[in-house]
Amino acid sequence: MHQFTQLAAEVHRQRLAHAEKQRPAERLLALARATRRAERAERRLRRAARQAQRVRAQLNAHTAHDW
Repeated sequence: MHQFTQLAAEVHRQRLAHAEKQRPAERLLALARATRRAERAERRLRRAARQAQRVRAQLNAHTAHDW
């Protein structure tokens, strides 16, 4: 019975060690995903700003033409 307890404790230690090694990799993956999301959001924001600038220019041109 004692051998089974030791074996179970060793397996548990190995699983804990494996989990500890996985955590940094998971954090790196999460960071990479967050970085990609932020970059995409930034691109969308810049695209929206350019579109707003184009619309404003068209509005100004249209308004100036009507005078």
